[in-house]
Amino acid sequence: MASAVEPLIHLNAKINEASLENNFSRILLLDTKRRALIRGLATNPSFTSDEKSLAILKKTAEENQVLVIDITERMTALTKITSNKIRMLRSYRQTK
Repeated sequence: MASAVEPLIHLNAKINEASLENNFSRILLLDTKRRALIRGLATNPSFTSDEKSLAILKKTAEENQVLVIDITERMTALTKITSNKIRMLRSYRQTK
């Protein structure tokens, strides 16, 4: 029988793949699914946590914290690049 946290492991792997591809919208979609899954586990009275599932949940939280910091830094960098491009285009149009 498959563990109740197996889908969580699968979603974590997909989120990491999407992160490597800079696919932010996919990360958001998968994270929403992951949150629903964790919420479902927490509210399911038949779910009994063991050491393995608690370790997976802890690892997921730690990885998520690192991922949020990484995405924030990358999004800030992309925003700066976009802002600079917009300024260059404005400057170019003004000199015409």
